Amino acid sequence: MLETVVPILLAVSAIVTYFLQLWTGFAVAGISGENALVDRRKQPGPYWFLMAFQTLCLIGIPILIALSN
Repeated sequence: MLETVVPILLAVSAIVTYFLQLWTGFAVAGISGENALVDRRKQPGPYWFLMAFQTLCLIGIPILIALSN
């Protein structure tokens, strides 16, 4: 049972994190230091790049997994 619950929880947490980033205007860049969070008002270019990359990952990875089966 655990092997079916863990991927579901990971997917739900990724989707919730994505929508929270859109709602708050802060994107998680994934690097440590002063550039760990990107503010939409101060740096709109890097923010939308990160959101586009995360969108690609949220859509592209499940499609690749579905096609591999």
